[in-house]
Amino acid sequence: MQENIVEIQKNLEQINKLVRSKYREIAQECNLTLEQFHILIELHFHHGSMISEDILPLSIGEIAEDIGKAPHTLSERIKRLEKKDLVKKVRDKKDLRITRVLLTHKGQALMNRIENESSNIFVYNALEKMDEKSLNKLLNGLKQLNKNLSSEIDH
Repeated sequence: MQENIVEIQKNLEQINKLVRSKYREIAQECNLTLEQFHILIELHFHHGSMISEDILPLSIGEIAEDIGKAPHTLSERIKRLEKKDLVKKVRDKKDLRITRVLLTHKGQALMNRIENESSNIFVYNALEKMDEKSLNKLLNGLKQLNKNLSSEIDH
């Protein structure tokens, strides 16, 4: 049992590494540095969770904290993304000292394309090569793993 668990963890890490590698490849094709790409990813995933007006766009400080960089370092990277028309900076309406960062339409379209090419198409093509029985076993196993992990977090 322990050997299987270790082997599953190794495989999950390798799959994650391959998908991240595909992300980097596409980011390079779009003339983005890895750091710029990480900023766009943070904004993209946060944008997806902005379903209510109570959720504000991320501040430069929040982005810096999420990706482990100093805010002053990030400001320069964000300026370069602004020049490419991928992000837009706006002042916080309640606290003018805070600058928030949004993806532009061009930035959102780019991130949707990258997500589609790296995750959806890349993974889909790999899964399509599996037979239906193997796919069903994988799906059921992943559902159970997800359920078990979720219950661990809830406790």
